[in-house]
Parts: sequence; structure tokens; C-alpha cells
Amino acid sequence: MSDKEKLAQWMIQRSYATGHGDTLEDLLQELEWQIADGWNRALMNGVETEREQCAKLCDALGDEYADANPADCAAAIRARSQ
Repeated sequence: MSDKEKLAQWMIQRSYATGHGDTLEDLLQELEWQIADGWNRALMNGVETEREQCAKLCDALGDEYADANPADCAAAIRARSQ
């Protein structure tokens, strides 16, 4: 089995698409792109989730304390990381 075939098999087993990988280099470029895309998606999902949690925290703080101010919200967000 050639290196190209081994890599294509490895990619398929791990649910990566092989694209039009005519050469080993083509397969490696496709794999590199898919890995980078996956990391970018995971990062963006994490950022969006954290942003929404922070917004909910500020909403809850405002509901609980009528005199809450932006500094209170900022302090509550910072406390999430501790």
C-alpha cells in the first residue's frame, strides 16, 4: 500500500474527506485545511457560548439588583473565570 493510500485510509477512518487528493501532497493540504477549519469552528462556538453566558449573567444581575451598574456586570463576568 502506498503512502498516499495509507493517508487516505487514515483520513477516512477519522471522518476527514479526501477531496480530490491525486497526490500525497494534495491529501496533506486537504487534511491541513480540514483541521484548521475544525479548530476555527470550535473556537467560534466557544466564543459565542461564552458571550451568551456573560449576557445572561448581566441580565440576571440587572433583574436581581435594580441598582446594578456596568461595573457590577464586569465584576460578575470576571468572577466566572475563578
